[in-house]
Amino acid sequence: MYMLTLSALIRSRQMMKKHLTPSFVAIEQGQPGAGKGKALSAVDSALEGLEENTWVHLTYHGKQDPMQPYNSHFIMRDEHLMLLDIMDRGIPHAEFTFLSACHTAVGDEETPDEAIHLAAGLQFSGFKSVVDMLWEVDDAVAKHVVEAFYTYMFHPKEVGVMDPMKAAWALNCATHTLKTKVPLEQRMVFIHIGV
Repeated sequence: MYMLTLSALIRSRQMMKKHLTPSFVAIEQGQPGAGKGKALSAVDSALEGLEENTWVHLTYHGKQDPMQPYNSHFIMRDEHLMLLDIMDRGIPHAEFTFLSACHTAVGDEETPDEAIHLAAGLQFSGFKSVVDMLWEVDDAVAKHVVEAFYTYMFHPKEVGVMDPMKAAWALNCATHTLKTKVPLEQRMVFIHIGV
């Protein structure tokens, strides 16, 4: 798995050289299906959002399947958004995703370095930079970290450039703002993989 991760990082760096017009979508629980004049299921809408945007913020519950990793999924309103469906679809413009969902980076206890989890699956699908969560976190903590993260990502405001290479730094800054306010296990739940 180490070589796959290394190759994913190399591919991510190479893809960063391509200039894409940045676009952002937040896909969240309870979001009604939306589309171009047709009613889409939440899954279809989410897949469309993943395909058409460079930056994606997903707010769902994540469910890992350690026995069948490709059956891991996000729990949506009408059905499940399966990892295999995302990976099969191909995400041509993928740059960054924030998985505001618990258990999106949890691997197998037996082989933690070889697991396919939701975050790794999205990276293998083309996302160069992924922020995700290892376990459950208090909603207020998650809200604070997300707000602080995006504040740091777009700092300084006058530049306003969407740069996925700032994600690790922004996440570190965001979690540091909670250093004296919440226990360590509520801060270290957030991780970054990728460039």
